[in-house]
Amino acid sequence: MEWEFAHSVECPVSREFAWQFWTHVDNWMFDPSVEAVTLDGPFAAGTTGTTRPRGLDLINWQLIEVQDGHSAIIEINLPGAVVTFRWQFEDLPNTATRISQRVTLAGERAEDYIAGAAELEKGIPAGMRQFVEEITKAAQVK
Repeated sequence: MEWEFAHSVECPVSREFAWQFWTHVDNWMFDPSVEAVTLDGPFAAGTTGTTRPRGLDLINWQLIEVQDGHSAIIEINLPGAVVTFRWQFEDLPNTATRISQRVTLAGERAEDYIAGAAELEKGIPAGMRQFVEEITKAAQVK
């Protein structure tokens, strides 16, 4: 079984600025559902990190692939399944950026996690819109 969801937003800042903002994981704290985020090294393939959602257990993840300034793949290993987050940052005209996120859930026990995947699917569009607002605010301060 495999589940997949994708969403894109347009952001009125340069790809370089959006990427720099996103790769500083402390900036992920704009999301009120996130209590803490850590990154155990540089934002590069092989580096691990954690996210603690409010009221939930710590989530361990790993950067699987990073194309600096353009894309990253983050994986969360679950018993019998893996959740993969693929982020992509693309140049648009007028110094804007398209930010895309594709999430997949796969594995022999993926069906055990489908309720959580459905919650992700509900929350990702609003979370990405809020992310764009935070990046835009940060760009205006610079």
